[in-house]
Amino acid sequence: MRLTALLTALVVAVSLYFLVLRRESVLELAGAERASVSGSEGDDVPGRPEGVSVVALASRAQPVDRAVVLRGRTEALRQVEVRSETTGRVVNDPLRRGSFVTERQTLCDIDPGTRQVALAEAEARLAEARAARPEAQARIAEAEANLIEAE
Repeated sequence: MRLTALLTALVVAVSLYFLVLRRESVLELAGAERASVSGSEGDDVPGRPEGVSVVALASRAQPVDRAVVLRGRTEALRQVEVRSETTGRVVNDPLRRGSFVTERQTLCDIDPGTRQVALAEAEARLAEARAARPEAQARIAEAEANLIEAE
């Protein structure tokens, strides 16, 4: 530790001791008059005022005629980002930004275009694959039998 930091800490500690605990001695040394708070030490001096006067008023509730205009900014409690799972042209007007929505509410309608045709084609391919499954399983069984014979 440096010597200057130690000396500074010592000077501050001694100063605080005299200013807090030995205040009367410091004021006497400085030549200041001693100020006393009336009633704090119980000494009653004639001619000195007896404390501070206080006026108490009874409060009552009443309506306010003027409205209070406040300006500020509000933020949502939570935010949700909505994304589509498909692309396409929006057919109707979507809901406005910031609108309240409920579960299963349609936000906008997207033009189906050729999606119905693509869906029918995919379903036909699925049916074809399911029909070809027993033939593929028979080929696998035949290949396994040939493998066992070859060994």
